[in-house]
Amino acid sequence: MKKILFHKYEVLRPLGQGGTGKVYLVRDMHLNRLAAVKESRDDFLQSEVEILKKLDHPGLPGIYDCFKQGDNTFLVMEYIEGMTLRQYLNRHGKAAERQAVRWMTELCGILGYLHSRSPKVIYRDLKPENIMIRQDGRLKLIDLGTAVNDFGENGREGFCAGTAGYSPPEQWQETRGDVTWDIFGAGAVFHEMLTGVSPAKPPYQRRPLWEYDRSLSKSLNKIIQICTEREPSRRCQSVKEIETALLHYREPLSLNNMRWMLKKSLIAAAAAYTAFCFLSPLAGGIPQNQFPFPYLGKPLFLLMITLLLYLLLLGRKGRRQLLQKREKNIWLTEKQFSGLLSLLLFLLAGIWTPGQTEVPSFSVWAQEEQEKLWVEMRDGQWRKMLLKEDAVLKTWEPVRFEIPPGRLPDQELSIQLLATGKDGSTYVSRIFRVHPTPP
Repeated sequence: MKKILFHKYEVLRPLGQGGTGKVYLVRDMHLNRLAAVKESRDDFLQSEVEILKKLDHPGLPGIYDCFKQGDNTFLVMEYIEGMTLRQYLNRHGKAAERQAVRWMTELCGILGYLHSRSPKVIYRDLKPENIMIRQDGRLKLIDLGTAVNDFGENGREGFCAGTAGYSPPEQWQETRGDVTWDIFGAGAVFHEMLTGVSPAKPPYQRRPLWEYDRSLSKSLNKIIQICTEREPSRRCQSVKEIETALLHYREPLSLNNMRWMLKKSLIAAAAAYTAFCFLSPLAGGIPQNQFPFPYLGKPLFLLMITLLLYLLLLGRKGRRQLLQKREKNIWLTEKQFSGLLSLLLFLLAGIWTPGQTEVPSFSVWAQEEQEKLWVEMRDGQWRKMLLKEDAVLKTWEPVRFEIPPGRLPDQELSIQLLATGKDGSTYVSRIFRVHPTPP
């Protein structure tokens, strides 16, 4: 049986559940148009109505109707076809740099409109789930249920709202809204658009952009940094400042692009010359006594040089992306070194023979010293890690220490873990007695 609301809205299907109520897709049977209806028992919906009815901006949903039915309040709004930014990031991983800049500029325009009202409207809960991408690629900011005026009025005295990772620390302690709260959230969303890494998930950090992708503009990293400063006074004080910075970000970016294009052009030229050296002798024919060598000698040598250039100039990007969710100085070593670079070096040095296909593997070990016990460090998935001596591992997983049997001295040992805190306090474990024996 079809569910009809207020004698005119036919419920088609649920669209989701926001922070302040459930949302349904409905059909207005009188006007024969689709709409979105938010249902809530709380006062949030009434405060959202009071804010929305005073707003008129293409980046905000239009309001059609509001009514009560039973104990619930219903808000009828414009239905926005498309997907949320969260769905986009889940599908594509991250946004291209230019697309992210366009969306960030558009987002600043919407926030700028809210902040220009009298009194100012502070959105408070900026995150990918609350940003809709329409079918034409433009943005809509949805779910204003937690929005508040800059003097603290939102229909509920003393109510704090936000999302960890996207909201600044002071937002959880104050109810008086401030535009820098939205600026912090915009910076957090912008960082996630460019990197695909959510600040609401472990390790709960925003690392510099170049640790994820070296081709990203450093000036964009500065914009994010000044938006997400811990101290409100050190952040941008208006979204207009962000828009101005975004208009000029391409100046340093062009230098990065030139470097990137130069590297790729160099590799392309080397590859083209290699192909020329391989194919050009075919036009005149190859004497039988010159095939495969010395005919293949020069092309193979050039091929090795081209691959070596690729590894040196572009090969680190993929490695960095594999490590982007780890500390910069903590390396997982489950995936052994591929051996391709060593193969190239062997070929260039002339010590490779056609029958030799096995490549030595390279395991990453900590430096061994005399009279020190060899201990390997592994993460929660039993992957071996290499930790620099002065690095700090921030982890939410178990940390395991393993002593390979072949590294134990051939005598009975008393093993005890000793931990020293930053404040000088000392922690010791029980003593474990071990005597290595041959299998």
